[in-house]
Amino acid sequence: MPTARVNNVELHYDERGDGPPLLLIPGIPAVASDWATLAERMSESRRAIAYDNRGSGSSTVTPGPYTTAQLAVDAIGLLDHLGIERADVFGMSLGGMIAQELALSWPDRVRRLVLGCTHAGVRHAARQPRPTAEAFAMETDDWALRMRTLAPFAFSRGVDPALLEGFIEKKSRDVQDAEGYRAQIRAVLAHDTYDRLDQIEAPTLVITGDDDQVIPAESSEVLHERIRGSVLRVITNAGHVFFIERPDETERVLTEFLSGAPVAP
Repeated sequence: MPTARVNNVELHYDERGDGPPLLLIPGIPAVASDWATLAERMSESRRAIAYDNRGSGSSTVTPGPYTTAQLAVDAIGLLDHLGIERADVFGMSLGGMIAQELALSWPDRVRRLVLGCTHAGVRHAARQPRPTAEAFAMETDDWALRMRTLAPFAFSRGVDPALLEGFIEKKSRDVQDAEGYRAQIRAVLAHDTYDRLDQIEAPTLVITGDDDQVIPAESSEVLHERIRGSVLRVITNAGHVFFIERPDETERVLTEFLSGAPVAP
């Protein structure tokens, strides 16, 4: 992947396609390649750009903790590097928190905003189911074990076993630096945009899976209620990584919203 020198860090990114730019911001422990299937589909009509956040993938690891505002500055730096004045922005989980900060601080840079399976701050979010919380609290230096433990909670409880196993194999190879991982977790825990959400100007789609065991769908309802004029779309039989579990429906909803068409229920 090419590299952008941004804010004294190197951000590795992947771009494909031509047309209006679509910035894809990953969560934890996600990297640019996790967007590959959706990015390839969207690249038929758009310039799809995915990247590794600071502290993950091939991007620079800097001392933590990080903040979502800091990570949003990185995103703006990447857009500047690519010569993009204005983009559609789709952030998942931590990426959705970064996208909120981006839309709030740089409203002129965001054409349309998509917030996937995310929240406005831990204090305003639905509580994780106990098994999920226990899995995230596990202490281990074995990255493959961490991924095998966490991955089932990223999908709906009815996920295709083959899809889950393939995801586990991929994520076990996507080893994240321990310091970067902890720094990103701290960014999630410190994130709080609740009182500022009514300042978001960009047309916004809030999208979630109905069986999200990481950030339950009720957290998306809070975002929808607080962001004026936003659209809420709940994908059935899908979990936290709905864009991997339900790629066809995700592409349809995303394409409709970004084109300005009403999002079908």
